[in-house]
Amino acid sequence: MPESFFARHSLKPDKTSPESPEYKGISEKGVELARQKAGEVLEVLEKAEPGTVMFIGGASEAIRTKSTARVFGKEVKEKVQKEGKEDILVLTEKDIIDKEKGYSQIVEGVSDLINKNKDKKIMIDFPLMLKEFAMKPWMDEKGNLSEYTQKLMAKNNNDSNACVKEWIATGGRMEDLSGPDPEQIAKDHIKGIGRLTDFAQKHIENRPLIVGFVGHSWNIDALAVYLVNNGKVDAEGFQKVGGEMIKDSEIGRIEIKDGEAALNYKGKKFPIRIG
Repeated sequence: MPESFFARHSLKPDKTSPESPEYKGISEKGVELARQKAGEVLEVLEKAEPGTVMFIGGASEAIRTKSTARVFGKEVKEKVQKEGKEDILVLTEKDIIDKEKGYSQIVEGVSDLINKNKDKKIMIDFPLMLKEFAMKPWMDEKGNLSEYTQKLMAKNNNDSNACVKEWIATGGRMEDLSGPDPEQIAKDHIKGIGRLTDFAQKHIENRPLIVGFVGHSWNIDALAVYLVNNGKVDAEGFQKVGGEMIKDSEIGRIEIKDGEAALNYKGKKFPIRIG
């Protein structure tokens, strides 16, 4: 596993803030919040080794995750251009997509551009839906919230933090109902990070790599607990990471230095084991 980061999607539309016309699935306030958080993404790239490639390539089936990633990319690109950072090259979806070219040609073109700019740090912002980051475990076959999800929310008066706390503490079991397995959710996310890594490494000629994805609370909460709690997702582990679910647009980063790995999350650095 390389250095990587995850983020929760930004704020959804509500009565106080309508949906952004440019970024579907998130509100105008959500766009502003994601723009603020984009500074953290740029900081990660600025501190990375020379020649690093950052690939923000993962999202769920929910459009709000892709939209959040797209805000990150656009904002970072604008900051880089405004500040004249000639050592950084940012490619967004709009830069990459060419309707006259097929998928293989597009990938080949991006790969060629990366390899022609060995002296630069490069961000590729091209979020793709990966099943490992999906909301599907919380849904029924018709795409509605599952019976387990509905009962969990009703039991906790729609308090999301209380819901995730109970879900993790009970391992996804409630009376005669079974919900998603928190440990399996975490393992799926690690598998998704691995898929992003494998894809990117084929096209960057052994350069340093950072991969990123945008997903959902509860799922990401399970991942954070798994990482800091030696592969166990339980109530004790949830308290280790602060006892609170990930916030809108909040970012966590897996850092690797001198062979030691750590999760930088919620203002703290947790030693972790990866592999």
